[in-house]
Formats: sequence, C-alpha cells, structure tokens
Amino acid sequence: MQYLIGVDGGGSGCRVILTSIQGKTLAKAEGGPANIETSFKTARENIINACKKAFKNAKISENNFNNSFAILGLAGSNLGNYAAQLSDKLPFARNKILNDGEITLEGAIGPVDGCIGALGTGSVFVGRKNGITKLTGGWGFSLGDDGSGAKLGKELMRLSIRCHDGLNEHTDLTIEFLKKFKNNIKSIVEITKSFKPKDYADFAPEIFRAMDNHDSNAKKIIESEVILIEQSLMASGFSEQNAFCLIGGLGKLFLPFLSDKFINTCKPPKGNALQGAIAIAKREFF
Repeated sequence: MQYLIGVDGGGSGCRVILTSIQGKTLAKAEGGPANIETSFKTARENIINACKKAFKNAKISENNFNNSFAILGLAGSNLGNYAAQLSDKLPFARNKILNDGEITLEGAIGPVDGCIGALGTGSVFVGRKNGITKLTGGWGFSLGDDGSGAKLGKELMRLSIRCHDGLNEHTDLTIEFLKKFKNNIKSIVEITKSFKPKDYADFAPEIFRAMDNHDSNAKKIIESEVILIEQSLMASGFSEQNAFCLIGGLGKLFLPFLSDKFINTCKPPKGNALQGAIAIAKREFF
C-alpha cells in the first residue's frame, strides 16, 4: 500500500500528516523544530521521528517509508543548498521540499491566485498570479523575518538596552523586560549568544499585551513592523480582488493594526499547511 505524507516544519516545531493516496487522513504527529537553515541535522532527525510517530499512531509499520510520497514545507528551504541536501537523505520513495510558505498558501487559499502573510517564529509572504508562485522575504532571522516573533523579540531587547543607555525613554514594557535579567545588560549579551530564533520569539507576546495597554514602546515596535508587513504583502502581489489570508501565530495579532484594505480583504484560511501539502502531493505524485 502507498501513502502520502505532508510535513510542515518551522523554527518552533514540525507537524506531520499521513494519508492514503486519495488524501484520507490516517494519522497526525508533531515533533521538534525543523528549520533546515538554522539546524540542519536536528531538523532532519525531528522530521523523521515525527513521521515515525505518525506511522505508529496509524498502527502502520515504519518500514513503509519507502512506500510513501512526501511533500515537505520547511523553513529555510529557500536558502543555500539545504533542500537538495536533505532530499537526498530522506527515506521516502519520492519527496519534494518546498518553502513552508508554499504549502501554507495552498492550504489557505487553494490553487487560486492570491497571497498570504505567514507570521510565526519566522515570516514569509507568498503570492500566486496566473499559477506562478512568488516568495517575498523568508530570508532567515539574520537578514529577514520581518513581522516575525523572532524579530519582535530581538527588537524588544534592542530597544530595552537603548532605554537603559538613555537613548530612549523607558515604558512599562522595557522596564519589566529588563527586570527579568535583573537589569544586567552583560547578562543579556551572554545569554543571547546561544539564542535561536524561537528563544527571541518567546518574548513577542509581551509586546502585544503591552500594546493593549497603549504602551508607547510597544507601539513603536509594532508600527515599524506593520510598515514592512504591508510592503511585503504588496510585493507578493496583494490585490483586493484576490484571496488574502494573514496567518501564523502572530497573524491575528498584527491584523488589527494593518490598513483597512488589508483588514477588509482578509479572510480565514480554507485549510492549514498540512492540507496544502497533501493537495500538492496528490498533484505532484499521482
């Protein structure tokens, strides 16, 4: 018997769905982070282990890897040669690695023209016009990830340190943040030497909570990212006449701060990234 596998892998974790070749769900599973640019070896291990869990949950032998056809939407796959390297090291009968934004686009709006902004630990903006998909952003934490949790967390750290140095005025947000580190900037510098994007992203919810309390420093951080989010959506092909979704853990948090044309056009996603992966797998392999 043959199977389809969909993998949605990002900086915070990976999710797997196992289906029949007709697309009937047999099992799901979750695993650790799967950004192949930041942690290639660990990502591969987490992906395979999550797939093993899915087989186990479906009461199917994991020896069926070689009877399975997989679409993997992975953060970092658009960078370097990581996707090609990983594809050669996976046990599936056939596999295709895409950016996680591509399977999210498929799941959210289906095969039609439109665009999405996917805002989680990282970020990517994906549009489709006349059947051609275009990625905007998605260049990783060091040089990209506008509107992402990781970037928000890092910006909170940077702003808090500037306030400590007297370059900006403190607010409750930055005061409370520095208290976590006993106002010791040297400690922050040392701790962040080992930080991954997810570690920075853990601080992002604090900014939105402060925004609810009209904190001016929270407003400064959010508004600067909103500009970049809107520019990225326009670059990816946003149109008020086409489908548009803003998704990911931060999507619903950012949406109220965007311009009216984005708010009014935004619709809930039709499905999720795993459903998108399986839809692509059915077209790609059968």
